[in-house]
Amino acid sequence: MKASARAYAAGTVINALATGIGSAFGIELETRVSVSFEEDLKHSVLYLNGVEIDASVVEKALRHFGKAVVEVESEIPRRSGLGSSSAFMNALITAAFKAFNQELDAYKILTANARTSLECGISYTGAFDDASASLLGGLVISNNTRMKLIRWEKISGDVLILIPPWNRGEISLERIRSDVTLIGQAIREAIDGKYCRAMLSNSTHYCSAIGYPTEPVEEAIKLGVCAGLSGNGPTYVAFGSSEDIDELENVWDKYGRVIRTRLSERPAENVKVPDHMFLEFSGLV
Repeated sequence: MKASARAYAAGTVINALATGIGSAFGIELETRVSVSFEEDLKHSVLYLNGVEIDASVVEKALRHFGKAVVEVESEIPRRSGLGSSSAFMNALITAAFKAFNQELDAYKILTANARTSLECGISYTGAFDDASASLLGGLVISNNTRMKLIRWEKISGDVLILIPPWNRGEISLERIRSDVTLIGQAIREAIDGKYCRAMLSNSTHYCSAIGYPTEPVEEAIKLGVCAGLSGNGPTYVAFGSSEDIDELENVWDKYGRVIRTRLSERPAENVKVPDHMFLEFSGLV
């Protein structure tokens, strides 16, 4: 049995590490996964862009389906804060559902993604926000602890990604969670639809806690562009009109490599989105 699926990259509005509440948006950089289930396989095999790598994550993700040869082609830079792991897990699980002719229920795919990510230590929170944006496109706000969405809305525009030369900083949960005042503010701003402000508040908190400069964000704000640190970094993301992104691209070019693309406006796959995956916002938890 064979099948394939795709998923998007994800950019951050609010990183869920501090409180469990996160917000992210889909970006049109894709991860594509093909699976081939074979009865005589002793263990699963994983190829990333043609190179065989450790398949232990595949073994766990597909344990209810069987052994498979998995081929992955990805445009998303790894370990960059752009949800590459969430995209891979989404596409892998969706492809398995397709291979076994199961209904593409978004909530089942996303919760399987989050639980496997937690089990494998891929994510501190299960990254339900990144996973949701990666599968559904648009912009989401989520309660990662409860694996539910608070909001999902369509947004459109260009995206600019800055991949700086510095390495990922040390992640200290103690520092990140010691004072969440700015993140509480970011959550309120996001709930009010003030995503630019939320990205600034989030970036101020996480850049300080992890040790990244805020200058790329500040330069974007001067131009009136929504921008911030993505995930745990070191990548920064921005979105806006084509004209705004033109201007920012000239500025960010001095900080490192830039990638220009679009916001994803529709789900990566033809998934069913059930009502029960949403809940009302009721504060930080």
